[in-house]
Amino acid sequence: MAKIYRGIGKMKKNNFKIVELKPTKDNSTVKRTVFIKDFIIEEIIGFYKHEKEKKQKIIFNIVLDIVQNSLPDEKDIKSIVDYEKISNKLENLTKSKKYNFLESLAEDSFKEIFEDKRIKSIKIKIEKPEALKNAGSVGVEVFKTRKDYEGS
Repeated sequence: MAKIYRGIGKMKKNNFKIVELKPTKDNSTVKRTVFIKDFIIEEIIGFYKHEKEKKQKIIFNIVLDIVQNSLPDEKDIKSIVDYEKISNKLENLTKSKKYNFLESLAEDSFKEIFEDKRIKSIKIKIEKPEALKNAGSVGVEVFKTRKDYEGS
């Protein structure tokens, strides 16, 4: 979270102004979350030979924590985080690259989604419901903040 600083006092010393900076408190309790639930893509994905022979379902569940300091503008799609744009990016990822692992797909998904600087954190859950005969689903779930992603 970015800290906002404000000047507390000014003093003169040798013709320099000294300004003491202290962080201001963020009293906002507004939290905006955008989510995509049970988004299904069918593509080739997997490590094993039998997984490379036919397309299988890949289910995405994504939760985005958004920095939203202003109200949405009903006439401007850019005033919100567009979930359709994100779903299109996920489809393009799976079509343009063949993945062996859901973990790799998740990492590439973070790269695409974090392009929008308003996104503070992402939780991605990706599942393959047809991967194991005796299981309802297998998958991976990863949570990253922007700080985690940018390596700060």
